[in-house]
This record gives sequence, C-alpha cells and structure tokens, in this order.
Amino acid sequence: MIEPPQWVRSWRVCADVMGTLLLASLALWHYLLGQYESILLPASLSCLMAVIAVFDTRRASRVSNYLLLLCGCLALYDQTVLQASFDAFWISVPITLILLVLPFGPALVLALAVMPIWLMVVGQSSPSLDQIKFLLTFLAVTSLAGWEYLRQRDLNRATDPSDVDCDAINRATLHERLNGEFERAQHLDQRLAVVILHLPQLEIASEQYGSRTQLTQLDQLCQAVRLHCRDHDILGRESHDTFWLVLPNTTESGAMLVIKRLEQALSEVRLSDIGPLTLRSRLCALNAKEPWQHFEQRLARRSEALAVTPLPPGRSCPP
Repeated sequence: MIEPPQWVRSWRVCADVMGTLLLASLALWHYLLGQYESILLPASLSCLMAVIAVFDTRRASRVSNYLLLLCGCLALYDQTVLQASFDAFWISVPITLILLVLPFGPALVLALAVMPIWLMVVGQSSPSLDQIKFLLTFLAVTSLAGWEYLRQRDLNRATDPSDVDCDAINRATLHERLNGEFERAQHLDQRLAVVILHLPQLEIASEQYGSRTQLTQLDQLCQAVRLHCRDHDILGRESHDTFWLVLPNTTESGAMLVIKRLEQALSEVRLSDIGPLTLRSRLCALNAKEPWQHFEQRLARRSEALAVTPLPPGRSCPP
C-alpha cells in the first residue's frame, strides 16, 4: 500500500488529537456536572483516539480507520440513546461517518449492513418503511460524492503523465516522448542518447522495509536528476526499478559525464535501512539511420540485461 502524502498524514493526526481532546473534555464535563455514570465511555474513547493518533503518526493503516469508525459510532450511541438526546436528523450520521472514513466500496457494503441494525437500536423496535426509504435515499445521494471522486481519480490517472510514486513520467508517456525526440533527432540530424538507470535495491528494500524506503530511493534518484541534468532532459520510469533518462542533442561523451555526475551524487546517499544507495547505469546512443523499432528493442534488451545482473558483494540489502 502506498502511503499518503505527508500533509495528509499531518492533517489526519491533527484531527485525531482534536477528537481526543474533545472526548476528554466531554468526560471532564460529565465529572463537573456530577454525572459520574456517564464518564466511563467518553474517557475510554479518548484513550482509544490517542491510540489511533499514535498509529497514524507511524504509517497509514486500515486498522486505524476501523477503530476511528468504531469510536465515532460509540460516541454517537452515547449521545443519542444513552443520553436521551436523540433527534431524527442524527439517524443518518453513521452512514456519513462510514462513507468519510472507509474506501467507497467497503463503506457502501458496511452502510447497507449497519443501516437496519442502527434503526432497531435507536428506535428500540422494527424500523418503519419511511425510515428505510429516508436512509436509502440519503445513502444514494451521499454515495454520488464518492462515486464522483473515484471517477475523477481514474480520469486523472489516465491523463496524468507523471508516475504515481515519484517525480518522473510514466511508461506510456516516456515512449511517446522518446519517439518524438527520435523523430526530431532524425529530422535535424542531431545526436540522441538514453541512459538506462537501474535501482537494484528497490524491490528488496520494499519487501523488507515497506514502501517508505522505496519512496525514499525514488525521491533521491529524481532529486539527483533534477540537480545534475538539464531542464529539457526527460526522466521516465520504464519498469518498477528501471528508468530511462532521455538526453536530446547529447553526444556519448556528454552522456558519460551525466552518468558520472549521477553516480557520484547517489554514492554519497546513505539510507538508514539499506545503507549506501546502489545505482546501475548503461548508455544507449542512437546510431545514424537507425529505425525506431530497432532502437526501442535495443533499449529494452539492455534494460533487461541490466536488471538481471546480480548485486556486487557488500552492496545488497542487509537482512
């Protein structure tokens, strides 16, 4: 599972802390009013919210989402049923909370399953037909927002040229841009060089240490390319751990200088989990009058050969 951006996690932790403080304040309010029988539930929920906040500071987890949903439903049950402050409007709050906290698919299934149970708990009897119609209508209307979000997300993924994990273009855009640079080089009689970059520790580190170490390696590679390459050079992700760096109007000697700068920059990177960052590279320059299919196949063969080369001793990921 890919972790959300840092700002999303920060806002989530802030919301957890605010929920913890609100529940603790509610428990304190019951204590000041002398309602000692009502202190236990909000105090327990405040402790649960503190645990959720600790989980969210470490990494994204579905467990914290379900715990947050459980905490919200228990707090709502306490204020509506146990405190006898029920209003017809609050009958739809659990559905809204489920749709906000969980992914759209599981949220829709869980909302349909919880809806009759919540009606029986609140009403202390079998739900009426009008209540069922109201909740089904409310669920259908609120689900439109989740469906629209999924549609927009899929549309952005289909049209976004960037890779989902790093600051590089995806494979389809890479081949399209490379084809354009190939045609321009052939038409203007210019040089074209492609540097194949391979991170052999990427897959191993992802399996042993999680996605955070993987994203750190990708970020270090993209940052080195931004600092040591030109603005019109193109970095694209060919496969999971292989990248193509397209260098328009660049000779082989110029491409070799780029490789040395990148290798020197990444050799100074030390990650806490895997140690020194290993980078493999190979140059593939365009030959005169070479057809596009032959050039693309040559790039693919060299990428595969570079990926199957074993790591040198002492540069593998530690157990």
